[in-house]
Order: sequence, then structure tokens, then C-alpha cells
Amino acid sequence: MAALACAAAWTAAPAACEMAQVEAAFTPGDNIAAMIIQRIGEARQSVRMQAYLFTDRRIADALVAARRRGVRVEVIVDAAQREGGGAPHLAALQRAGARIFVDGSAAAAHNKILIIDADGPHPAIITGSYNYTRAANARNAENVVIISGSPGVASRFVSNFEYHRAQSTPWP
Repeated sequence: MAALACAAAWTAAPAACEMAQVEAAFTPGDNIAAMIIQRIGEARQSVRMQAYLFTDRRIADALVAARRRGVRVEVIVDAAQREGGGAPHLAALQRAGARIFVDGSAAAAHNKILIIDADGPHPAIITGSYNYTRAANARNAENVVIISGSPGVASRFVSNFEYHRAQSTPWP
């Protein structure tokens, strides 16, 4: 479905609007993990990920494969979840050359976002309630929204990513 996407800061400045492709998916029912893995597989320049929980090896493997293709991969995880075992694949990602950050600045770094090829002509944003876990795909009631083809929206998400990365600690 095509939609008009407007990216505006919470200011009096006018919004920059552009046509974008918007998709929605829900679990149980939709295979959100497969959708995410496909989008990571299509990445050519960069993947930025913010994760509260990140235990799904298939998604981690897709990020490692992207890194091996030369895609820049950066991941920000929640500090408490990382300490509690909620992000077990960080070492494999780091060995592959991904940049890993741990965000302990908020009570919960609860963002669940993938920003794919934000600097290119066809960026994609994946966001919603979906944690990057097998349970989220198989047992939970979750959602994602995928916004494709909106450089303005991608820019807003990148700005927020960079804000959180600046407050985070490089891992390990």
C-alpha cells in the first residue's frame, strides 16, 4: 500500500512529505522473522538495529551475512537485557565486524527498530512491538510496520538512533 509519509520534528517547521510503501504484519499468523530476514538480506549499505530483546539466531545470522557482504551493521541493545541474557548473539556479530553498543541511559531501551540503507534512495524502517525472539514470532501477539522508500522518515529514525548510540557504551 502506498501512503504519504511525513517526517517532521516536533516543531513548527513544515513536514517533509513523500510517497512511501507501508506494510503491517502481525503475530501469530504472519512470519515477521522471515520478513525481517528478507529485508536484512536485501541491505546493500547499512543496517542499524535497536533491540530490547534479541535472541533469535536466524536474525543474528542474517546480520552476520550482511556484514560479510560488506554492509555496515550497528546494533544497540538494552543494558539490563544484555546482562540478563537477552542478547546472546553479540559476540558473533562483533566477530563479523558489527559495531555493538549497550544503552543503559533509560529505565528500558525499549526501541525495536531496524533501519536499512537509510542513506540510499530506497531506505526501509521496520518498527513495532516485535522483539527479535522466536517467541515473538511463534507465540506472542506482536506487530511490525515497515515503511519503505521514505528518506525523510529514515532520517528521523537515524537521528534518534544516533542520539541513543551517543548515550550508549561500546561493547564489550
